[in-house]
Amino acid sequence: TLSSSSAASDVYKRQEWNPGQRASWARNDRYVARNEPVDGLAGGRIPKIDRVEWTIITDPATSSNAMVTGEQDYWEYPLHDLLPQLRRTRGVTVEQRLLDGTYGVCRFNTLQPPFNNPAIRRAVAMAVDQRDYLTAVAGNDPAGWGVCEGVFTCGTPLANEQGSETLKTRNIERARAALRAAGYNGEKVVLIAPGDYPQINALSLMTADIIRRLGMNLELISADWGTLVQRRTSKEPVERGGWSIIHTTSSGQSLALPVYHLFLRANGDNAWFGWPNVPEIEALRAEWVEKGADPAESQRIARLLNAKAMEQMYYIPLGFYWQPSAWRSNVTGVFRAPATVFWNIGKG
Repeated sequence: TLSSSSAASDVYKRQEWNPGQRASWARNDRYVARNEPVDGLAGGRIPKIDRVEWTIITDPATSSNAMVTGEQDYWEYPLHDLLPQLRRTRGVTVEQRLLDGTYGVCRFNTLQPPFNNPAIRRAVAMAVDQRDYLTAVAGNDPAGWGVCEGVFTCGTPLANEQGSETLKTRNIERARAALRAAGYNGEKVVLIAPGDYPQINALSLMTADIIRRLGMNLELISADWGTLVQRRTSKEPVERGGWSIIHTTSSGQSLALPVYHLFLRANGDNAWFGWPNVPEIEALRAEWVEKGADPAESQRIARLLNAKAMEQMYYIPLGFYWQPSAWRSNVTGVFRAPATVFWNIGKG
């Protein structure tokens, strides 16, 4: 939802923003679209709907029923378990609209104990098996997801696994030993899980299970997505409203190149939430900007970036899954894009 609001900010103007409940955008009458076909996030972006109203419904079964009855027109991320029912429903279309797989991200707060210690972050990563996460979100059919044990989008030129041995360990006993060796001393781990966001909630609960099995002092907080978005801005210790681990997702397109890979950035206070400070990452990123036009240099630097990111492990890549969307059949003009946007879409 956040990606759609930012991407549509010129075509539609935000009218309402009530975290955890509702958001709405109105057609921007001053916007002039290009006279050309739409092309993902580019091209002729025509606002064909007067008003886009985004309703947050925390229960997937309620969301599904709202689609079946026509109370709602569009469901961005249907629960995978409910897809067969939606596909059987007359008047509902279910298709893979997003261009890329959806990539899972487990993010550490690197400012506060215990995850200000890279060795402890690596110990947690040693217990991760992406297949467990992906089946929790998308089911047992491997056609619905893919393992991707590096920081760059799999299947793209920069994808590599240099230094990814830690993420390939997949062993809870070795992870426990590494945690002891790293000096973990019982510090509280606050993990926030968004109960109203089923896919990210499933990823969160998988990590919570790992944290418990490692014997760490876990406090699992179930909240709505709006509350998580607000709390993740806190740099305070967990005792004063801070956090230790959050999860999110990203389109594969956003992770393909160092220049716009949000989770790879490690420039301290200016980095994404978790605020890693790794000068070597930033230096390699700058080198890629300078030399990346040469394919060989681009791939060489990408390998070094992957190795350094795996060494520091300020976030854990969780693989990718294919996320279909659902819309009522009277919704017209739906097109493939890297994010959920509503220009060029109308209602018949």
